[in-house]
Amino acid sequence: MVNATSTANGINLDQETRSKEIVASLRGFLKHQTERVSLYKEFNDAFKEYVAKRMTQEEYATICRIVTEGFVELSIEILALEAHLGGPAHASTINSLAPPTTATATNGPSASSEQSPANISSRRNYSLDSPEHAQMIREVQLLEKQKLALTVQGQKWVLEKEAQEAQDIKDQEAELQADRVVGNDEEEGEGAGRIESEVQTTAVHDPEGQTPPQGASAAVANGSVKLTVEDWQAKVDENRDSLNEIVEEINDKLADIQEAIAVLVL
Repeated sequence: MVNATSTANGINLDQETRSKEIVASLRGFLKHQTERVSLYKEFNDAFKEYVAKRMTQEEYATICRIVTEGFVELSIEILALEAHLGGPAHASTINSLAPPTTATATNGPSASSEQSPANISSRRNYSLDSPEHAQMIREVQLLEKQKLALTVQGQKWVLEKEAQEAQDIKDQEAELQADRVVGNDEEEGEGAGRIESEVQTTAVHDPEGQTPPQGASAAVANGSVKLTVEDWQAKVDENRDSLNEIVEEINDKLADIQEAIAVLVL
């Protein structure tokens, strides 16, 4: 419940004025949240075009940079709204914020894009002393940070899966070519065929009784585990499920904010 009067940073606010400013701040955040969703769509659409080879790496890098700048600009405003509501970092947020980060085609937007430059002249530099509402924004911000990290991670795994698929095709073509060579050699005579058979037998069963590593087995023998396309797909699916859970949590938090606004405007 909002008090009849509130003193924040030496400023007295009556109940109606304070409530209106809290509502304006929360609605401002919801507006920025909608803009953030649009940026995510632009980012994801660009990635799909990049994977489909309809967009160059340079074009994708440009989109990543634009999206990152958009995230940073939104974070400037959101942090200011949170501070204005009375978040615990009110003073430091208003007076000292770090410079923005950039993105690359391989890394995507930075998961730490909440850091931003210090110049928030559009927001009043006093607190509304409403930490409970500031905390509602903070909770969404933390979830959004997780969402961005998962999004970038998922895109990396999709690229890894694509690369493995391409490598598998290349390996299969090499095996087919080797089979053709072996077939041609066998046509040269029965004697050559016997020699080929002996060579194959020796290759499968070496003097120490070990089978030489091939494909994924070679990677394991060399101390590294090679993930198959199916392995990468499982990681992508797991990442998608985690993202969906985060999105559901964000939507629940946004519903709480809408409810808080409805209570304040009564």
